Amino acid sequence: MVISASGRNSSEVTGKLQQQLSRAIYFGHRGVIIFGEQFARHGINQVVDTFTRFPESRSNSYVLTTYGGTAKEILNTPYQLELIPGIGINKIQSSKLSFPVKIDEFLNALSSQDRSPVTAAIRVIHKDTDKETFTIDRAAVYHRNQLSGYLSSDELKLLRWWTGRGHHLRFTVQVEPENEQYGGAVGVELLQSGMKMHLVIKNGLPEVKVSLHATVRVIDNDSKLDLSKVNHMKHVETLLSKQIQSEAESMLTHVQKVLQSDILGIGEDVHIEYPYAWKKMKDEWLDIFPEVPVTVDAHIKIERTGKTHSPAHKEKTD
Repeated sequence: MVISASGRNSSEVTGKLQQQLSRAIYFGHRGVIIFGEQFARHGINQVVDTFTRFPESRSNSYVLTTYGGTAKEILNTPYQLELIPGIGINKIQSSKLSFPVKIDEFLNALSSQDRSPVTAAIRVIHKDTDKETFTIDRAAVYHRNQLSGYLSSDELKLLRWWTGRGHHLRFTVQVEPENEQYGGAVGVELLQSGMKMHLVIKNGLPEVKVSLHATVRVIDNDSKLDLSKVNHMKHVETLLSKQIQSEAESMLTHVQKVLQSDILGIGEDVHIEYPYAWKKMKDEWLDIFPEVPVTVDAHIKIERTGKTHSPAHKEKTD
């Protein structure tokens, strides 16, 4: 069941909710916390204070932000695999295939000067149909205590990679022009991935070089390329590396220039590697961050091609 109430602060709301229930509210049972988009854009200070002040509040609840709706709409959205939608959200977030952020991680970022908060973003799909459900395919970015915007699905994949959550990420690259027989695309899945950041301080400000590297396996090949041939494989690796580098640069521009929130942990690295320089810039870091020059390189290597090398539907020639 989903119940709701309104009030001037969290304690007043909780008291009104309790009046509707025959059992005592116990926050230790809470598995997920969902901020509505409109609420998050106005600031979340009041609710956050409740989460930190109540002794029974657990720090392992997952926190999410809605995209294009309210928290109440999400909790009322049917989810076929579980009787309670909230349990479904909790199980999705506890898997390695999503972008899980626990409330303690969120609060640590909220209270720190060297990293901005970010959560997964949840939205309703197939609304007003018999297939209505929710999906968690974006990220919500905060500027201090207010929601500033969202990362797209493609940007979220790169953020997961950047933050060491690249388990089973998949990318598709166009390797040939599409024609009547072939789509010309190759799909890959990350096997092992990593990120290295190199920082230097010049004229009192940081400059950053980032290297994204990964080994991948081919999961589909809708082109004429035979990946058992070295030149074909190198061709795909080059195109894939260029595409991921371009997408990472685009994501960086969005995060720095539009959202202006350091969800990438660059300030955290400056804090660790150059503590004396950090003391001079920490109070203005969110103003400095949009102007920090960041360059990205991507290096992708195909390690597995599957049980077939050339496409299974390609005509064989003598």
